[in-house]
Amino acid sequence: MKYLYLLLDLGTVFFPLLLSFDKKVAFYRSWRYVFVSSLVVGIPFLIWDMLFTKNGVWGFNPDYLTGINIGNLPLEEVLFFLLVPFACLFIYACVSAYCSGMKLQLLNRIVYGMLAVYIVFIAVTGYHGAYSQSVVVSSVVTLLILYFSRRKLPFLPLSFMISLLPFLLVNGVLTGGFTDEPVVWYNAAERTPFRIFTIPAEDVLYSFTLMGLNVWIFEGLKRSRRYPPVGGHSADSRGGVQVYFTPPVSGHGAKYRKGQGKSCAI
Repeated sequence: MKYLYLLLDLGTVFFPLLLSFDKKVAFYRSWRYVFVSSLVVGIPFLIWDMLFTKNGVWGFNPDYLTGINIGNLPLEEVLFFLLVPFACLFIYACVSAYCSGMKLQLLNRIVYGMLAVYIVFIAVTGYHGAYSQSVVVSSVVTLLILYFSRRKLPFLPLSFMISLLPFLLVNGVLTGGFTDEPVVWYNAAERTPFRIFTIPAEDVLYSFTLMGLNVWIFEGLKRSRRYPPVGGHSADSRGGVQVYFTPPVSGHGAKYRKGQGKSCAI
């Protein structure tokens, strides 16, 4: 089936795209941030992908591809880094909107603890493999960024756990769980011998790195828009309250103006 990988890409974003207009989530308003974060994160992932494809760490079965390539990667693989982050960020936006009142501190500690143990497991069992060690490094770097960042992301762990469900389905198809041959094959010498069904164990960390970095940049873009730098003039509306941002005047930290509804300047 020549279009299998392309259909998987399109299927990944089908429901997130349709449900982006849910009133509570209103994900469509954040599409521009999704595009930028996908692009920023996607570039190093594509370089990583190209290098590993060139060196035979993994490869692609032409029987399931359209035959259109960008560099040494099939078009479908390039689209993967735009469409999968869209779906992951949609999940994150839904969790943020519908679970905003939940206390997730304990769950977050458990998820991050499990990830740390999983990283050690991959590092030990796949010490000889390029794929194993690369995902260990990338996931450790991602955890360090999230830990030391001033940008706290309390809904990321739960979102990641939920994303594992479609991850198992899509990656299961890509790795041959439902086809005679895998769409994406992996060099056994470059990974651990362990799989989740047909999915290499390393893919969990790969998925976490991709989603974690996208969420981190996505939230950074949204917050920089919501809270512009001190000294700039802008306005933001939150719950019917008009907030104006102005530089301090004559040594005073705040200046109040009249406006529609309640208004203030910071």
